[in-house]
Amino acid sequence: MRTKLMTERGLSLVEVTIMLLVLMLLTGVLAPSIMDYVKDAQWVKVKEDCEAIGVSVARLTRDIGPCLKFSGAGQCTKRNRVDILYSDGPDVTTAELLDDATANFASSNLQTTLNWSNDTDRGDSMEHQFVDNGTGPYYPTPADLGTYTSVGPQWGLGWRGAYLSSPIGPDPWGHRYLVNTVFLAVARDADCGACEGQRSGGWSHDTFCISPGPNGLFQTAFGGNSSHGVSRRGDDFLYIISGDTR
Repeated sequence: MRTKLMTERGLSLVEVTIMLLVLMLLTGVLAPSIMDYVKDAQWVKVKEDCEAIGVSVARLTRDIGPCLKFSGAGQCTKRNRVDILYSDGPDVTTAELLDDATANFASSNLQTTLNWSNDTDRGDSMEHQFVDNGTGPYYPTPADLGTYTSVGPQWGLGWRGAYLSSPIGPDPWGHRYLVNTVFLAVARDADCGACEGQRSGGWSHDTFCISPGPNGLFQTAFGGNSSHGVSRRGDDFLYIISGDTR
């Protein structure tokens, strides 16, 4: 009986203290590596998400034409054109704009001046455009080709989503992904094609997916730089969908 009691004896206070010290030392050594791994994983996710969004934009515009619209069967007018596409996440506010992103992008061929905080009044959700056509813009589908002869699907196709799986979440830091889709198409009621900024009669500004990065502040200009390309600012992440970046 004495032998059994001795083998079942618990750890002493000194032994427990030593074990805790060893664990604390190991945690202190491994913590930076773990944090670096987490940060790397976040940037990988941003890259993969924006690539998937870019591919979805390309597939959608291939099927319904270059203009994303609030009302899918309507004309591509300044009022009906979706100027900003956004993922899930909180609305962007002016307090979240910094540096070049604070400037408005203005043109007589816009419904209003634009920057990233216009995501609510001039934007539509990726969920509507990529997933919920039936409860979103109602783009004509291939089955509707005979119905919408004047404004129906271009290239003989139509909305054939879903183009992404739902839900289309925010970036790893909880902020919206945004796409400046205004530069995909010239509105039918634009003053003239050249006025939109492109040599061939449309927009020359890049369309890109943007995440504000870890600091949650959009710092890159909505319309790009003075050469109509893009100059990334701060810790923003950018993925060019279309354009001729310079």
